[in-house]
Amino acid sequence: MLPEYRPVKELNDFVDYVWSFYGADDALYPIEGLLKRDIYNAFFIYKDRIEKGDIEYTHYSWGFGDSLDRERVRDIILENPKFNSTNRFDLLNQ
Repeated sequence: MLPEYRPVKELNDFVDYVWSFYGADDALYPIEGLLKRDIYNAFFIYKDRIEKGDIEYTHYSWGFGDSLDRERVRDIILENPKFNSTNRFDLLNQ
């Protein structure tokens, strides 16, 4: 028997995955001021870009929540000037 397809759970799992890298208290690459709502919004922009297939985004495809999807959602988040990314490894070199 195949497992039940649960897109809402998969979306929530993906948002939690992105959050763990950029929004959690112990995030490896924290984005100051990031909320889970911002990740959801960025996901839907990413989804629209995949579906529209504009020439700028023709290489976009859904990788079922892999690291490339996470990084593309991060890049969409960082398109908003209110967000800045901090690399914890850069902080060690200061």
